[in-house]
Amino acid sequence: MEKMALEIHISSVVILALIIVTNIAMILIQKDDWKLKKYLRIQATAWSTVLSMVIFTGMIFMAVTHSGFTVKIIAMIAAALALITLEVRRHFYLKRVKADTECFEKFRKRALRYYIFELLWLLIVGGLSPQLP
Repeated sequence: MEKMALEIHISSVVILALIIVTNIAMILIQKDDWKLKKYLRIQATAWSTVLSMVIFTGMIFMAVTHSGFTVKIIAMIAAALALITLEVRRHFYLKRVKADTECFEKFRKRALRYYIFELLWLLIVGGLSPQLP
């Protein structure tokens, strides 16, 4: 049971990283602002669903292993809060910006920066978690 919970948690983190990488690629590749805005709004649903799965499977794994609040768990909670904050800020900015305007170019740069920070949070916490107590 413990091994299965860990595998599901890790696979959902990998799926979240793939969604972020796909979004970064779409920002760089897609030249039509309206299509990009539509794509990112649809992807926000998938992103939030997978992040909810990451959080839920993490809580299940924590309950199955009867672990308390260690440095590793606190780092993962902080990463989840940072990811949620970055995504909410990106989504509100996407909602306000109009497609086919000069402001959309600023949105592309800001969204790209948010996604890179999200990916870094995932990589840092994923890479550091085996070394933490």
